[in-house]
Amino acid sequence: MHEQIKQQHWSRANVFPVFNLIAPQHNQEFVVLEGDGNDTLLFGPGRSSSSYLPSDCGTVVIHANHHFRFLQNIVLNDQIILNDQIGTEYQYCVLDVSIIDLDKTTIEVTDTDELKLVTPWPFDGFTKDSTLRYIVTARKYETYQN
Repeated sequence: MHEQIKQQHWSRANVFPVFNLIAPQHNQEFVVLEGDGNDTLLFGPGRSSSSYLPSDCGTVVIHANHHFRFLQNIVLNDQIILNDQIGTEYQYCVLDVSIIDLDKTTIEVTDTDELKLVTPWPFDGFTKDSTLRYIVTARKYETYQN
């Protein structure tokens, strides 16, 4: 028996892009969506609405599921670039990599100009009930206007 599965089309999604994320040393580029709920993360990385935008002076938090597997190969001093909708480029340098348990620790959002990329951990053994997160923290270099 053939079973038909209904799939929701992208045009019905309640998500919208806010900027692009580029990891040049890893040949990765993503459209980052607004929000970090499960519906958003099905489509791609999402900016936590409780964090700052790159144009603000504060922590930008971007969550992703399988999209951020490349983070397992990231090293200190790698570059991450965010490009917003009006053409401003924000460059970040990786300073730290850590693993936290969301049951014991929260992802800190401060007024420091930094970027936190968050993905489930372990990369190959993730289950939906896991509270472990791999976090890459990068500090903003400078802001460039194109």
